[in-house]
Amino acid sequence: QRIFVKSNVVEVLRRELTARSWRREEVAIGTATDPYQPGEGRFGLMPGILQVFADVHSPVSIVTKSTLVWRDREILAYLQAVAGARVSFTITTLDPEIWRALEPGTPPPRQRLEIMRRLVASGVPCGVFLAPVVPGLTDSPAALAGIAEAAHAHGASWLWASPLRLAPLVK
Repeated sequence: QRIFVKSNVVEVLRRELTARSWRREEVAIGTATDPYQPGEGRFGLMPGILQVFADVHSPVSIVTKSTLVWRDREILAYLQAVAGARVSFTITTLDPEIWRALEPGTPPPRQRLEIMRRLVASGVPCGVFLAPVVPGLTDSPAALAGIAEAAHAHGASWLWASPLRLAPLVK
C-alpha cells in the first residue's frame, strides 16, 4: 500500500560516485527491482541517475521489462560512448496468453523487443534475459528457441537464461 521513493537519489549518488574511493566499477541497476516501474514515469529519477554515471564516466548495466527505457535513449547512448552502458530486457515468453498470466501490467514482450532493436540502433548494446524459465509453461524447446531467434532478430548481443527459483518462504 506504500511506495517509498528515494527522491534524493541523484544527489546521494553524485556524492558517492565522486568520492575518491570510487573505482568506476560497473553498477548493475534493476537486478532486485525494475528501475522503470510505473512510478518512474511519475518521478523521473532515472535520467538524473544515468547523467551522474555519465558525468563521472562510470559504466552501468540495466535490467528491465519496461519500454520506458526508450525515454532515456540519448543519455544511454552518451553513457555508452563515455563509459559503457548496456540494457538487458527480461523476456519470459512470447505467448500472449502466458505473458498476460505471468506478467500482468508489463509491456508485451514483442514491444520490449522492438524497444531493444531501437536502442541497439541508437548505439546501446542490448541483450535478453530469458527468465524465469517456468517448468511446464515456458520451457519447451520451441518456446525457448523462439525467444532466442527473436532476440537475435532484434539485435541482441547476448542471451542469458535462468530457471524459476523459489526461495524457501515462497515455496
